[in-house]
Amino acid sequence: MPIVPAKPGTRRAHIRAGRPDTFRQWWELRRADGSVGSFWIAVVFVALVMVVMSLRAQVIPLKPGQFAPHDIVARTAFVYHDIDQLTEARNKARSDQPRVYREEPNPWDFIQGKLNDLPSRLAGLSEAELPPELQGVVEGAALTRLREAGTSDNKKASYEDQVAAFVESARKVDLIVIPDESRLAEVDRSIVIPRRGSVRGELTFAPKMHEELGARLQRSVEAFPAIMQPVVMRLTLKWLRPTHTLDESATAQAMARAAEAVPKNAGDIVFAANQVIVPRGEVRDRDWQVLRAESAAFNAGDDRSGWINALGLLLLVSVLTGILCAYIAEFQPRIVRNHARGLSIALLLLATLLVAQLAGISSQPFYVFALAPTLLVSMIMSIVYDRRFGIGIGAIHALLVTLAVSEDTGFLLILMAGIATACVMLDEIRTRSKLIEVGGLAAVAMIVAAGAVGLLQADPLSFIVRNCLHAGAAGLGVGFIILGILPFIEKLFRITTSMTLLELADVSQPLLRRIAAEAPGTWNHSLQVAAMAEEAAEAIAGNSLLCRVGSYYHDCGKINKPEYFVENQHDGVNRHINLSPSVSLLIIIGHVKDGIELAKEYNLPTSIFPFIQQHHGTTLVEFFYDRAIRQAEAGSDVSETQYRYPGPKPKSREAGIIMLADCCESAARAMSEPTPGLLENLVEEMTRRRLDDGQLDDCELTMRDIERIKRSLLKSLLGIYHSRIAYPSNAGILESAPKAQPDSGASVAM
Repeated sequence: MPIVPAKPGTRRAHIRAGRPDTFRQWWELRRADGSVGSFWIAVVFVALVMVVMSLRAQVIPLKPGQFAPHDIVARTAFVYHDIDQLTEARNKARSDQPRVYREEPNPWDFIQGKLNDLPSRLAGLSEAELPPELQGVVEGAALTRLREAGTSDNKKASYEDQVAAFVESARKVDLIVIPDESRLAEVDRSIVIPRRGSVRGELTFAPKMHEELGARLQRSVEAFPAIMQPVVMRLTLKWLRPTHTLDESATAQAMARAAEAVPKNAGDIVFAANQVIVPRGEVRDRDWQVLRAESAAFNAGDDRSGWINALGLLLLVSVLTGILCAYIAEFQPRIVRNHARGLSIALLLLATLLVAQLAGISSQPFYVFALAPTLLVSMIMSIVYDRRFGIGIGAIHALLVTLAVSEDTGFLLILMAGIATACVMLDEIRTRSKLIEVGGLAAVAMIVAAGAVGLLQADPLSFIVRNCLHAGAAGLGVGFIILGILPFIEKLFRITTSMTLLELADVSQPLLRRIAAEAPGTWNHSLQVAAMAEEAAEAIAGNSLLCRVGSYYHDCGKINKPEYFVENQHDGVNRHINLSPSVSLLIIIGHVKDGIELAKEYNLPTSIFPFIQQHHGTTLVEFFYDRAIRQAEAGSDVSETQYRYPGPKPKSREAGIIMLADCCESAARAMSEPTPGLLENLVEEMTRRRLDDGQLDDCELTMRDIERIKRSLLKSLLGIYHSRIAYPSNAGILESAPKAQPDSGASVAM
């Protein structure tokens, strides 16, 4: 039967069906290692950075108090709305507004009454006996005529008619008389009388008011005989009260209306393109406002240019974010897998970038609030991870900030000086003053850098000094901020600084006091392990303080059942004699789980948990395993896996050190007569067992490290179990002491 060749398309489909889907495999691998989630975090980060960068158009490079090295000209024509000029125009309108005076009721009635009473007051009085207000005013024939006016009813009535005619005529003159204190304020000004409107009364303001008033009243006083006219005129001017007084409420309302009537464009100042808007020298608040108006007009002028700038900014931010992601993946790959950590770092970078951006928009001292956020980021990253990582993240953040606030390379150099100094000096935090010292050193570095940049740009000395002080304040301020938020940093990123470790190492800690009181043998064992582990960690340049503190707490779970552990059996009774191996096993390995529960109860940091969980790893509880085999019935098997600790195996170098120190100290304690040779063999044997059992496979300890750890552990054991001279005075005590019972062997397993 002839073979019919397959169609080319069918053959390709068959090959494709049998070929593994490499893209799907690649995608699954990326999802498994956390790259997909981290990618989306990076995308959202870029989007939010662009939102923050959208404020960049409002950033003015020069701030009030800084130095403009040259005249700044307008890039486009614009209108600046000067609030001060508008306020000045409104104040002028308010001051130019005539003040409003209200009319006083019946000021002439008072004069009429005084004139009518005059004859009766003068009756029977000589010229020398006149009241003070009348002396020198009423005299001679006028005095006689006034006395006669009161001698009969007809004369009195005639006199009162003359007074009434005079007052009626004076009222028609419609005089405007204001108080003396107002007269000086209203010189050369108009006043407003509600009944008459705006008036300018010379009689009211003239220096020779009495003479002019007299001229105005001359026709009215003709109602009296000629001999009495001067006296009546003088008395009238003497007794005349203000006809109008200032109406403060109406005046305030009139001034407010006058100010509101001034149009808003009265404060507009038109600047032409290429016109100097800020001269060389110190930038004042008004100059900054003018620069802001010019920038807004320029950015709103060309929409196409705005889109091009936004696209370029997006590409630049994406490149910097890509570099940031690559740096994190290279030096801290666990952040790629731990999305919570990645999100925390992204939020920290965004928040500090926003603070710097707002500092660029505001008119406050720029260096204080623009330098501090980046320095804060680098110090936090150095504390949480390491100094190299802090410098790298800080440098990328410095580039983003420099781009956001539109600064030059001088600003970037100042930032880098502070970042490098702070991160290099932030090696270990064992005291609270360490953070202040680091902040102070960073401040000094930025002061020097700011001074150098100022000299390079030929700024005046006063401005250089001001910028240096602001840069120093930023560095020192960050030191105090880090000191205040350090507990929150530790809790957020789940880290433990040396300062916290020192606090945990204090024997007055509640959990340590419980161990010492309820399980004294365990406490003594923990102290020995701590001393050995600390020395071993120093031998391989590990975290010796973490080893010491971890050793203090590694056996804390034994306080729940201390009498079941051999180091606490001081009465010589072994509690495991009447228990089955499986029950004893549960008690022994249960101290790991109990230790974790106690650590949570006493709020120990999570960095201590691994030492409680991993100091036995998945080692075999040999004593009870052998006992179970001996007690097992013939033909039945005992699972070795069942008699192992739950683990996990040590995951860090420090956890591996504590495992070796713990087993070596326990084994040495079980020896009846430890000698240097026996101790050396013991350390070698216990280390070999852990290596052969694969307990140290996950903790990054090299063979060179293990060799150094063995030498350090042997040295520590020789120091603990060194030989002593038998003094004659102690011979009787030693002979009468009970002989030590052979150890059950459980101490090594426990």
